Amino acid sequence: MKYQARLLSAGSWLCGCLVIMLMAANPVVPEASMFNGTGMWLALCVFTGLYILPMLGKLIKIDYGYYLLTGWLAINLLLFIVAGVPVVFSVGALGLRLLLGVTALLGLIDLMFWLPQALVPERPLQET
Repeated sequence: MKYQARLLSAGSWLCGCLVIMLMAANPVVPEASMFNGTGMWLALCVFTGLYILPMLGKLIKIDYGYYLLTGWLAINLLLFIVAGVPVVFSVGALGLRLLLGVTALLGLIDLMFWLPQALVPERPLQET
């Protein structure tokens, strides 16, 4: 079960990175596109760091990582919900809007499978 939780965590990270990149490529105002800009790369680095930080706790045998990752994934729901704004209000390309909507929906589905696993007492991401 812990391998399934790790796989779902990696899927959530991947969907989150794709949503950040697609939101930068398809803003509500097309003139404000910041794809491949400093802000996009900084957001991706912070996003990745927040996924790596809980895994470091496992490496040094501290049991904070499980709780940190569970909280971060719960907050990550907001990213996928906010990704719907450019889908609805953007005047950009329909293909980018559709891809952003599908990616955000996949991220939400991933988190809906992950969160029940996170709430079980066995702590699937930790060594028992």
